[in-house]
Amino acid sequence: MSRYIVMDLVFYGNSLNYDQGSGNYQELKKITKWDGRQYTLVSRYALRYSMLDTADKFGLFELAEADNLVKSGKGDSTVIQPATEFLLTGDILEYPEFDLFGYLITETKPQNFRTAPVKVGHAVSMTPFMYDAHFNANIGLANRMRKRHGEMKPNPFTAEEHQTFYQYSIVVDVDSIGEIEVYISEKSDVTLADGKYKLESIEKVSSLKGDGLLIKLKKGKNKKEILQSENVELCDFEKIDKVYRIRYRLKDDEKIKKRIMNLIKTVMNLKRSIKARDEDLSPKIMVMGLYRDSPYMTFKDRIVLLDEYTEEEYDEIEEQETDNGRILKVRHVTSKQRKPVFEVEGLEAESLDVDKVEEFVEGIFDDGELSRVAVFTDPSVELRKGSGD
Repeated sequence: MSRYIVMDLVFYGNSLNYDQGSGNYQELKKITKWDGRQYTLVSRYALRYSMLDTADKFGLFELAEADNLVKSGKGDSTVIQPATEFLLTGDILEYPEFDLFGYLITETKPQNFRTAPVKVGHAVSMTPFMYDAHFNANIGLANRMRKRHGEMKPNPFTAEEHQTFYQYSIVVDVDSIGEIEVYISEKSDVTLADGKYKLESIEKVSSLKGDGLLIKLKKGKNKKEILQSENVELCDFEKIDKVYRIRYRLKDDEKIKKRIMNLIKTVMNLKRSIKARDEDLSPKIMVMGLYRDSPYMTFKDRIVLLDEYTEEEYDEIEEQETDNGRILKVRHVTSKQRKPVFEVEGLEAESLDVDKVEEFVEGIFDDGELSRVAVFTDPSVELRKGSGD
């Protein structure tokens, strides 16, 4: 069975992801689209970071502690990754950041990687970048220092700005969540809190709690044994030549379901802290599709932002008391404005509500329709059904 949740999302934000820039010029990340114009971009890495940060602050995800992370490599090539022990015992599945968004562990032979069950695309602005920017200087600090030290020149800089709607997609491979495969060869390095050990052997042992793995390590004359995590079950174990292959799965199916629901809650309440601002990235529009044993699809290309011009005419009556009695004045007023209107081809919308969305997502866990799609919108935007079938 294959199950997928696909979310196409639109949010409103301001200057969300800066590039390396040069000198005192801070440049937004951009991408050139088919029309030859440049659009600002929020990278999938920035979105993933904000998801983990939001989930951590809201108590939805527990992030891995520093004790379970190690530096790998040398000099400028050093990277931070999960510790090998963390991987071998299956404890890595306890943490949504690695279960949902994957990992790469280079210290093992062969290297271990996890393809992310939750794939997040770049968020791209729905309107082109018009090269707005503003000039800044820390004049307040400079003025205070000037009183004490005389002349103090602030360090001015220019920052690009773009406030608009952004669009991105998330694809969730439901059946890959809560399950990993581990590959490791004999004599491979295993990183523990007290240093590196060599893998001596991995043995299958039985107890009242069922089958599990005993991992034997050696460092010089020191030997150590570590056991498979109690929170995972051993689905498969074999040795091919000199390489061990292990497949772990979380024991609790409800934990997997809750993890997916918490991801949905995170996306619906997404925040991004940048340059002393807290930007709200919660969706204004969410097109959600549930797919079971059928090809999944995205509606990203069907979401259109229209630039609508409206004109309204009405009369205002103004009453004024004078010595000669009341005077009534009638003014004819014409109100003109432009406003964003969205259109989703072939789909009708309902209000964006956490309970409604969660109720809809429940459908992926039951035996309902093979596939279904719903559109949820925030009251702050207007959405029209497109002309498609």
